[in-house]
Amino acid sequence: MLSAPRPRPTFSNEQISSYFFTPCRDQHDEPIPEYFRCRCGKVRKQTRRDGFTNLMKHVRSEHPSYQEEMQAAAAATTGSVVHYARPTAMNRYGRLEWTVKANLPLMLCENALACRYTNLVPISVETFRATMGVTRLVEAAIGDELPDGFGLMLDGWSHASEHYVAVFAWYEPDGVAKTVLLSMAPIINEPDEDLSARTHRGVLAGMLERDFRKQLSCCSIGRLRKPSS
Repeated sequence: MLSAPRPRPTFSNEQISSYFFTPCRDQHDEPIPEYFRCRCGKVRKQTRRDGFTNLMKHVRSEHPSYQEEMQAAAAATTGSVVHYARPTAMNRYGRLEWTVKANLPLMLCENALACRYTNLVPISVETFRATMGVTRLVEAAIGDELPDGFGLMLDGWSHASEHYVAVFAWYEPDGVAKTVLLSMAPIINEPDEDLSARTHRGVLAGMLERDFRKQLSCCSIGRLRKPSS
């Protein structure tokens, strides 16, 4: 008699432990090795040798509906997956965000002094460049999936003197509606540019051809509107 395969768990032990527990800290805000505090306030000891055994024992005993709680938390937040992403992925994302948003040199990820004053784990420039290359792979995958005709939705907003536009592609692969963010960037990049339709058209055409190998003539364009109060 064949037994039915066990269903694959929604979350791994590492993800569950990371969601419920954070390292205990001393009076100097330094982590206390092997001691973790649960969301419910209880402290548990967990050695590296034992993996997540003790932490998972507490979760299963005191939080029996942990699967539902984690799924609800993921839906209730702004789509954040910080609790479920691997530490390596979060570290690389942190390096990317810091370097790109602060306009810093790529060599910073190997700089000993910079690494001393951050909790991000050092990575090599080669790894950093490879991580940045994922963007091109994602763009290529989206470009391959986009049909010959699709819609564009624009959502613009201003901050200080800078005007930004988010560009979404709307299409129906296999009859199911899908919306993908293609770009989110300032419109004005050159001294002779303005917020005219001509500038918007030039930005859209350049972005589609450069990143997704598509022509603007393939698109119908709409604008997202905020509901009136």
